[in-house]
Amino acid sequence: MDAKDVRIFCEMAFKGLDYDSFTDRRVSPLAIGRKLGLDEKTVRVRVKKMEDDGFIKYYQAVPNLALFGVKNLNSYRLEAVNITTKHRIVENIQQVPYIVEAVDYLGQVVSVSIAGASPKEIEEVASILVNRFELTKMNLGVRAAKEPHSSPDKLDWQIIQKLRYDALCNAKDLAQELSITPRMVEYRITKLLDSNALLIRAIINTQKQEGLIFYELEMLVEESKQFAVVKRLSEMYGEKLWSIRTSEGGVLLANLFGFTLAEPEEAAVKALEYDGVRSCSLLIFKEIIEPKRPNWIDTLIERKISSSKSK
Repeated sequence: MDAKDVRIFCEMAFKGLDYDSFTDRRVSPLAIGRKLGLDEKTVRVRVKKMEDDGFIKYYQAVPNLALFGVKNLNSYRLEAVNITTKHRIVENIQQVPYIVEAVDYLGQVVSVSIAGASPKEIEEVASILVNRFELTKMNLGVRAAKEPHSSPDKLDWQIIQKLRYDALCNAKDLAQELSITPRMVEYRITKLLDSNALLIRAIINTQKQEGLIFYELEMLVEESKQFAVVKRLSEMYGEKLWSIRTSEGGVLLANLFGFTLAEPEEAAVKALEYDGVRSCSLLIFKEIIEPKRPNWIDTLIERKISSSKSK
């Protein structure tokens, strides 16, 4: 894999639940190509290779959480006192309701994204984790789920359920299971995607990274110097800098990737030389923690199927 492969994958997997670059269940080579300055064919060929090599583990379908009345999403960085406690957190997180996504890093840190109907509900879930494991908590920021343009009916929810962990499953097989036509399956899926009721994202197989390292620089930067620091990072790392944002506390969070173990540490050292950077911590990505199946989203989908009417 080269840097362009990884940037394509980042667009497919790491942009959160308020972003979508998929059309008709497949990644949109045209949309990603325009963003990254690549032609459509190049994107398509590279995605196919990542699928064939097993780097892309599978495609997951995620319903818009606003459909369940869960419109807020807050992210936290949680640090344990030791690695043993961190491992206990990882095991526990898989069973905690309203955790949408969790990321494990090398060392004592994990990050979690928690959904809720209100910021208060989210804070209650976070507090349970913090108090149980005596964690240090850092608030990374709040996002709101985009409202869908239409509400799914019973058949839509059945389709969503079938797509959950195999979003590219065969339309003919799915049609047979639901006693409808393949054309109706594709029509319904396209409608769900277009109405912002459904998101599809690629899930990485961390066993297939082979020399690819995702990492994050957590930088405390003087407010007046943040723009200059972001510009310098962009110039220094180019397409290897795939995301940058600011936490609620004003900490600059830069997400990058590299191909050697030396790159993350060198990037952290260089960042400390930038004018305005007061401190810089380094976090190296280990894996995305997948909730045990069925999880709380699957349970809510089942309830929608039971309570929804067919159109």
